Amino acid sequence: MKFGLFYQIQVPKPWDEESEARRIWEALDQIAYAEEMGYDSVWFSEHHFRPVWSHNSAPDLTLAAVSQRTSRIRLGVGVVLAPIHHPLHTAARMATLDILSNGRVDVGLGRTGYPYQLTPYGTQLEDTRGMWEEFAQVLPRIWTEEIVSHEGRYYQIPPRQVLPKPLQKPHPPLWSACSSDETTRTAAELGLGALVGSEGGPDKVGDVLQLHQEMQKSAKPAGGMVNNHNALMTAGFCHEDAKEIEGRGTELIGWYMDQQRERARLVWQGVDPATVPPDYQGYYERDMKLAAGPHPGDATASEVVGRGTSFCVGTPDQCIKFFESYEEMGIEQVFLLSAIGPARHEEVMNTLSMFGKHVIPHFRAKEQAQASSGISSAAND
Repeated sequence: MKFGLFYQIQVPKPWDEESEARRIWEALDQIAYAEEMGYDSVWFSEHHFRPVWSHNSAPDLTLAAVSQRTSRIRLGVGVVLAPIHHPLHTAARMATLDILSNGRVDVGLGRTGYPYQLTPYGTQLEDTRGMWEEFAQVLPRIWTEEIVSHEGRYYQIPPRQVLPKPLQKPHPPLWSACSSDETTRTAAELGLGALVGSEGGPDKVGDVLQLHQEMQKSAKPAGGMVNNHNALMTAGFCHEDAKEIEGRGTELIGWYMDQQRERARLVWQGVDPATVPPDYQGYYERDMKLAAGPHPGDATASEVVGRGTSFCVGTPDQCIKFFESYEEMGIEQVFLLSAIGPARHEEVMNTLSMFGKHVIPHFRAKEQAQASSGISSAAND
């Protein structure tokens, strides 16, 4: 199992003139330290018009800075919001980032689950699935074909030589956020890796993995490269003191849950329910329920932390147990959001340290033992 970091650049209020800048500079310091502690990757989301939750509208620029402060860890965008970009633009920027990082880039693609981020760019909700799918077909062709041209429903590209080309061949690995069966099915058929959130718990994650693996058997990637890997994204807090976990860890997860409700109240503003496309109905109904919460019977932050299946909050041993439960179902990588809203820089650094000293070495030792056992078995055959 590989370990990475995940960043939203969350900036809780009250703000001062340096609040945003401070969080970005802290993230750069945290990532440099994470590389020293053995982490394998760092991923940045892309969100727009999401105050407090995510001040991270230009993740490729932030990762360009990361590329100059690190030498080993992979750099991922999770995810490029395809319906508000053009594939030519994304291809050039990601190829440049791949060069700057000496071939360490991963590119996730998504369409966003709500209209609030789309309408300022002139994108219609009913077009997003088609745009995302066509984008995913065109992007690898731009990277791999010397002269590319395309005539599609959403993108028309006359014959052009698009430069620069990425260092990785045939192209950087492509991923997709997989939150619905339809998206997971299409992502797998396009040869994209699966990015899965932990909030739904092991049953939901297991269903996504099973569907993704099954549908990739018939994958037809445009660039000739199938990414058959997966990764789990989760929020987390690790500390040696159980009282800190019960107190501060629960407080941070409570903030995270509250912000999910605030998101739900924001992102459908001004939308007539009758105009919501069929493939967005599930997102709309989920968010309307979430926006009206919390409801009687909903799990509290303390109960969610105590359950230990949706978020990674605990001692190093508890975090190991959390990840082993997902490893058993086939999860290969995990991306940890440790810079949760109110978390102070020193708290984030402590979580990174706990993972670097205890959690990551545990899985590395396990892998080495399994490899040695395989070598011994082969020698005895």
